Amino acid sequence: RGGYRGNRGGDNGFRSGGRGGGRDFRGRGGPRGRGGRGGPQEVSDVIVPLETPFEPSAIPSRPPVPMVSLLDTPLEEIEFPLRPSYCKTGKPVKLSCNHYSTDFNKNAVIYQYDFSLEGIEKMDLPSRRLTSIMNRLIEQNKNHLGNGNVAFDGRSILFASPELAIGKEAILQVIDSDNIAPPQKGRREPQKFSAKLTLTATRKLIDVDNYLKGSKKEYPGDCITALDVVLRCIPSQKLSMAGRNFYTPSSDRQISGGAEVWTGFYQSLRIGQAGLTFNTDLAVSAFMRSMPLMDYICEQMKFRNAQEIERANIRNLEKVVKNITVNVTHRETKKSFKIAAISREPVSQLRIPKEDGSEGETIAEYFGKKYFRLRYPNLPCIRIGPAAKNMYLPLEVCNMVGGQRIMKLSEDQTAEIIRVACRRPDVRRGLVHKQIEEVVAPMNTHAHSFGIKIKPTAISMTGRVLNPPQMRYGSNCPKPLEVPSNGKWNFFNKKFFEGGALKCWAVVSFCSERDFSRGQAENFVTSFVNTAKDHGMTTPMEKPPIMLSSEFQGSPKDLMKEALLRASKQCGNIRPQFILCIKNGKEIQDYAQIKIASDTSIGVPSQCMILKHARECKVQVIANILLKVNAKLGGKNTVTDRPLSSAPTIVLGGDVHHPGPGSDRPSIAAVVASLDRHFARHAATVRVQEKRKEVIEDLQSMVRELLVLFYNSSRIKPVHILFLRDGVSEGEFRQVLQYEVKAIEAACRSLDANFRPKITFITCQKRHHTRIFAVDKQDMDNSGNIPAGTVVDTAICHPREFDFFMCSHSGIQGTSRPTKYTVLWDEYGFKPDDLQKMMFEMCFMQTRCTRSVSVPPAVYYAHLVAFRAQHFVKEDSDIESSVSGKSGGGGLLNINWQDKFDAVHKDLKDVMYFI
Repeated sequence: RGGYRGNRGGDNGFRSGGRGGGRDFRGRGGPRGRGGRGGPQEVSDVIVPLETPFEPSAIPSRPPVPMVSLLDTPLEEIEFPLRPSYCKTGKPVKLSCNHYSTDFNKNAVIYQYDFSLEGIEKMDLPSRRLTSIMNRLIEQNKNHLGNGNVAFDGRSILFASPELAIGKEAILQVIDSDNIAPPQKGRREPQKFSAKLTLTATRKLIDVDNYLKGSKKEYPGDCITALDVVLRCIPSQKLSMAGRNFYTPSSDRQISGGAEVWTGFYQSLRIGQAGLTFNTDLAVSAFMRSMPLMDYICEQMKFRNAQEIERANIRNLEKVVKNITVNVTHRETKKSFKIAAISREPVSQLRIPKEDGSEGETIAEYFGKKYFRLRYPNLPCIRIGPAAKNMYLPLEVCNMVGGQRIMKLSEDQTAEIIRVACRRPDVRRGLVHKQIEEVVAPMNTHAHSFGIKIKPTAISMTGRVLNPPQMRYGSNCPKPLEVPSNGKWNFFNKKFFEGGALKCWAVVSFCSERDFSRGQAENFVTSFVNTAKDHGMTTPMEKPPIMLSSEFQGSPKDLMKEALLRASKQCGNIRPQFILCIKNGKEIQDYAQIKIASDTSIGVPSQCMILKHARECKVQVIANILLKVNAKLGGKNTVTDRPLSSAPTIVLGGDVHHPGPGSDRPSIAAVVASLDRHFARHAATVRVQEKRKEVIEDLQSMVRELLVLFYNSSRIKPVHILFLRDGVSEGEFRQVLQYEVKAIEAACRSLDANFRPKITFITCQKRHHTRIFAVDKQDMDNSGNIPAGTVVDTAICHPREFDFFMCSHSGIQGTSRPTKYTVLWDEYGFKPDDLQKMMFEMCFMQTRCTRSVSVPPAVYYAHLVAFRAQHFVKEDSDIESSVSGKSGGGGLLNINWQDKFDAVHKDLKDVMYFI
């Protein structure tokens, strides 16, 4: 009884009153009703420290974040909620991790100097060259800089301890024999520089100590950065560095696409309840092999020989080689060149302009006279430098420079990398510890004067393993309640909690009739319908129209439209529910074409199935497909036995998908919302926005849209908005929090001036390098990983703020990566036990499988929606050619990406088309 009592009228009922809690929620009134039943409880101040090898710091008694607006709160004044208490529920378990104890001298002082080269812009020089210049500066100025107790960040900052004997500022001469610029005549001579060092700041490690003790609020990020640079100094001299990772520049593991796998390690300093810790982990990445450029192209584009390059699409060829660094074989030089573009003419037709502007000889003729006759005159050239300078090189004289990191991997390369990187937890832990033992001695020798020392002792702690929820299926099956075991349960002999109805649907085969005949398609449909019945779905339409691409002339979209038109006519002109598409393999282009057609143009959800599985008609595979189909039809596969929230709550998951390096395409923002009290049904909304921007720019309208869908579905307004945010780094916490909570508040006000539910904002981070290991064998799962439900909120967590690590899934291969949850805003007043239980149990509600996943479904789905929506941005040949034609690869400006984006069809706004 009791809903929200409000003014009459309004937007889809948001200002209308009402009695009753809607079909999914039970309650007694809202903010204007007669009170609530089972609302959020007050936060306990009782501290229950766990058994750990250190004493957890006392938790300050700051109350939960008050229910106030962020509209007028300055960014730097935002304070995150403190940890109310420690986790108390669940089975205690002994754990260790890949964080190592670190001692530091709180009285140490690090001096920070700005480094510049007079007359030269540092950004014009690569980090490797600047590091080379700095090394020579140190060697040639020992009387000023001492014996090398300095650390350079590779760009503009030098750290030293003790203070350098140069005063506040000094200009020092340095000779670099690597020759940045060639001399005017004759042989190249060493390059001379005037290096300027200016003392800009002092970093006192007492700030770190005070922060750990709680007497200082501001995070000592400058000190941590300085110490990180100090600890990277020694590895960077011996290994190849990429970000925070260090790799051994050699490999005997070649993979497809002209690549090889290098292994190495990651390192960084972290602040936690155990003090200052050194986090290190294995790192695996793909690098380009040193090989002829033509061979690389053939491997990337799956050509059998060089002649096939002649027939290649120039745009596709340019995508493969753009921004790759090459050297040349037709003359002796140490210089390397970055590929800017591919010529539209072959070397036999591309002419070198003369000084007077007239056309000169061709590239082929020039090489024939000066060097040798080219073997492949019909191949295009690569262009190096700006288009105006007309600098071209034939493909056959170019070699790939080995060791270039590959930032965007193909599906095959990703699979091969995973096979190399997957190590059982015990193996991974052993390799990490071995790495620590190898690097800690030279690191500590160099870092001694900076006041820091790494100890080869892994942090240990006590975690908790939470109990899983019971999963409820349809009441008409033999065993409606299923208890998961280590995050997994069996779907055999189960009926959906709410089964959908196959009223109007169609089947399309994009395979040849020889591979998949009409008879085979009919047999598959029969198996599909029978399996659907077995799992509790109704099947009014048991014989849908089947269309084969071999019998139809037209595009995939036209074929799908025709199949759905026939289905609609067959069942009395009602709107089709979904279309089942059978295709040959996992080719991303075929998949993208199908999804673009169904999601943006036709407005009917599609379900793809690989030919192999359709031919085999295995019941288990069909049952897995039906998990998705039932959800797309509006059914509920399973629910937890008890509701996950006692108050009407909408769970929002947000994510932003960014384009690859060098791309001019926009970023894609997606928000997904739960629509019922079980958090089983969800709806999604998606937008394009400025590339590489992490905040969700149009969040206000997106949340407003989802709130209306929530009300239309449940007939009740939420009293609590739980926003789970993916993809945010720690440095962006305050910016994203302030912008996005403001947007949520504004969305609520736009529906009703008096509508203001409590807001909780939590980040879910998977991109971190913390790994947790079970100490005792009996506490491991079958893969050797920590069991599903393992929670850690001590030792490696923040000294005071409300965060925790949770591994909610069971391991399949390799070492499980826990999710880090950080509460940035909490008006609801969650207890740690209640919040951790809710997060864990939500992970069992993922529709696509019968196992718990690593993050709650709303976050998982937001990632799927944003990733798929990248296909909805139109490919425009004019845009691509304009971008590739610009010097420096800066890309085309002022593109209205809203006009280039095919929005999701309006009929799918409350359909789970994205799973």
